[in-house]
Amino acid sequence: MDFLSVQWQQLAHSSWIMALSALGVFAGLWVYRRSGGNPVMHPLLVGTPLVAGLLYLFNIDFDSYYAGNGVLNWLLGPTTVALAVPLSKQMRQLPPLLVTVISSVLIGGFFATACALATAKLFGIDQLMLLSLAAKSVTTPIAVGITEQIGGLVTLIVMVVLLTGIAGILTAQAIFRRTQVTDDRWQGLILGIAAHAIGTAKAFEKSPRCGAFATLGMGLNGIWTSAFLPLLIPYFLL
Repeated sequence: MDFLSVQWQQLAHSSWIMALSALGVFAGLWVYRRSGGNPVMHPLLVGTPLVAGLLYLFNIDFDSYYAGNGVLNWLLGPTTVALAVPLSKQMRQLPPLLVTVISSVLIGGFFATACALATAKLFGIDQLMLLSLAAKSVTTPIAVGITEQIGGLVTLIVMVVLLTGIAGILTAQAIFRRTQVTDDRWQGLILGIAAHAIGTAKAFEKSPRCGAFATLGMGLNGIWTSAFLPLLIPYFLL
């Protein structure tokens, strides 16, 4: 019942503020399509500053904005699960690729997180900030859950996850060309591991198969990161 109560409270707090999010999404998509899909004009890069400006104009703090988007926040979970539908159509390809897929997730997910924590430690970032950066490479619903578990700031991890995804899609094509990764399955897997939901959305623009493998990478990396990160964090807090 506690779980259902939390879900209901999240939905019940929804308000007119969702209209600001909808405006940001539609404006961002319009600009993105007009630009021919240029990653620099990604809907999040256009819509986020627009919404931030409106929040400043209407004097709305982030906590109020987050609570007012209760329905949209709740839908993040079902939407992530729904990505399993295109993945199911690619299941026949998985058995011979399973070792490569799992190795990529284990190494890529661990490296992304450990690298972020090591960099934060190197530059002397305080403990709270370090805890708030740790889950940057997993999709937002999982990142929020992990960050709450380890004691970081949810408001910060949401922005860090966004920036990680944007950085991933901005640099991915150049990296694929340099490393000669041309198979859309591996491109999708890498985008899913390194750039989570934003990378997965970009992968679906390339092909359904690319998007399906991005979904696989994003999902497995979320599970893997939620398992090892709480165990890894103490070593960077010493």
